[in-house]
Amino acid sequence: MKIGKLGVIVSLGIVASTVSQPNSTWGATIRDDQPDISYLNLAASPEYASVGTFVNSWGYTGSAVLIAPDWVLTAAHNLIAASSGTFTIDGTSYTSTQLIRNPNYQTSNPMAGSDFGLVHLSSSVEAIPPATLYTGSSELGQVGTFVGFGFTGTGLTGYKTLDGQERAFQNMIDGDFGDPSLVLGCDFDSPHTTADNVFGDTTPLTLEGCAAPGDSGGGVFITVDSQTYLAGTISFIAATNGTPNAAYGNLTGFGRVSAFVPWIDSVMIPEPSIFALLCTACASLFCRWRFRQGNVFDKGHSTESSGASRTK
Repeated sequence: MKIGKLGVIVSLGIVASTVSQPNSTWGATIRDDQPDISYLNLAASPEYASVGTFVNSWGYTGSAVLIAPDWVLTAAHNLIAASSGTFTIDGTSYTSTQLIRNPNYQTSNPMAGSDFGLVHLSSSVEAIPPATLYTGSSELGQVGTFVGFGFTGTGLTGYKTLDGQERAFQNMIDGDFGDPSLVLGCDFDSPHTTADNVFGDTTPLTLEGCAAPGDSGGGVFITVDSQTYLAGTISFIAATNGTPNAAYGNLTGFGRVSAFVPWIDSVMIPEPSIFALLCTACASLFCRWRFRQGNVFDKGHSTESSGASRTK
C-alpha cells in the first residue's frame, strides 16, 4: 500500500513536469450519464451558500467563498494585476477594499501550493453565514464537494458552455501533486472505462465531476461529524494526456485550507501596529494621571472639610 502510494506521487511528479501547464479554472464538467439538474441542486444546498463569484478589476472571473462577514477567500491567481474586485453572492454585489495574495504563491507553478487570496469587502454580508474553516488533517479519503461558477460540459466533451450557473460536483479526495501537506486532488473517473483513472478507485461517484474554466477560488467542502467545513480552495486542473479540458481523466487540484489557517488569521486579525500600541499606552497613562489627580483633589477636599468642621 505504501509503495503504491509512493509510486503515484513519483509518477505524478513526472507527469506534472511533462503535461501542459495546469489551467486556471472556471465552472464544472459533469458525468454524461447524469442529469445536470442534480449538480445544480447540489450547489443550491444551504451548506454551500457561502460560495459566490469574484470579478477582478480587469474582468477576470472566478469564484470565492465567504469566510467572515466582510472577508472572502479565493485563489491568489484571481488577484494577479488587479487593483480591486467585486464579490457577488445571492444576487448582491460587494466591492473590495483590500486584495491580499499569499506571499508564497508561485505564478509559474500552481502545483506548488499557496494559491490563496483574501479579499476584504467594503461592507459586511449579513444574510449569508460564512463557511467554517477546516483545521484538521483528514481530508484524504473524504468525499469532497466542489462548488463554483462558470463553464460546463460533460466528461466526453470537456468544458463547452458558459451559463453563469452555480454547480457542485463530488469526488473522492484521493491524490496529490507531490506535496500533500499543501495541495490535494482528485481525478474525473469515467463510468464507461477504467482507462481514465489516475488516483484511487476507478468507480466514479454518482455526481462525479471536474473543475473547469470560473471554479478558481471556489470551495471544496467536506463533512465531518455532521459538520460541513471549507477544506480547500480550487486552484487548477491538469491532465496526463496534455489536454486539461476537464474531460474524463483530468485532475482537479486544490490548496488545503488547514495548512493556511495561520496565514488567514494573521491577515484577518492583524497584529496591532506600533502606532496603535503607542496610542493605547498613552491613553492608559492619561487615565492613570486623571485617576491620580482625582485622588489628590478628593484628599484635599476632604482635609478642607474636616478643618472647617473643626473650626466650627
